[in-house]
Amino acid sequence: MKRSLPLNAVRVFELAAQHLSFTKAGEELSLTAAAVSAQVKLLESYLGTPLFVRSNNRLSLTPAGENYFPRVRDAFRALQHATDQVLDQRPASLRVAVPPAFGTKWLVPRLFRFLARHPDVAVEVVTDVGEDARWDLSIDDRLIEGATILVATGYVPVCSPALAGRIASPGDLASQMLLHERASRRSAASASWDQWFERAGVEPGAVSREMGFGDATMMLQAAIEGQGVALAQELLVAYDLAAGRLAEPFDIEVPLQHTYYLAVSREAESREETAVFREWLVGELGARP
Repeated sequence: MKRSLPLNAVRVFELAAQHLSFTKAGEELSLTAAAVSAQVKLLESYLGTPLFVRSNNRLSLTPAGENYFPRVRDAFRALQHATDQVLDQRPASLRVAVPPAFGTKWLVPRLFRFLARHPDVAVEVVTDVGEDARWDLSIDDRLIEGATILVATGYVPVCSPALAGRIASPGDLASQMLLHERASRRSAASASWDQWFERAGVEPGAVSREMGFGDATMMLQAAIEGQGVALAQELLVAYDLAAGRLAEPFDIEVPLQHTYYLAVSREAESREETAVFREWLVGELGARP
């Protein structure tokens, strides 16, 4: 007869694997490190394989532990979500991870429409996407495992309306302060002005001044303030253009694109709120600007 799974030991393992520390896991559970170690040994005995490597007061996962941990973590998250729904302690919720500029310039200005249509779904927008960060849906310009293409957007020069009136053609850009986004830990590589000039078939001559930003939101704010011409993703400037905060000094289409991907966690994949948010997201992107 098969023995029952020691669920308490599984929970202890999940916390120990998360922290890679018996002491920290014990602090969360109000247990001693020795008690945590005993529970882990119980689970290892049940599974018939070690889950941790204990060496020189350091803890690391064995290959079996590395394979077991994410599945255990997702199972506990699903259990917590199901329990919350039954107890009706909170509405269905979604944690959506986005790059800062995408969240500020595209998602947040439109999010009220989703919330008005689905008031029973609480949405939390986060920009922390580190290895230990938890999210239900992730929109990112970096391709991660399991992600699919969400949307591709072009690039366009934008500036304040006052500055746009002084720029007659692409050749005039060389005499302006050219604003651009630099690749950072949080974002994929962005297009450069050199790439834009090349794709546009323009010989700008010597560019007099450039200014780089680690985040597109700061770059666009500088453009709004009249500090120069920004090379911006069309997707992120639609509202600013419509509101008259930014203007396109000229209309020229350049084959230069930036791609965003959508990933859904295993826990959230089958949830109804995930399906409705994804449907709304695709609909909003299709209705651009």
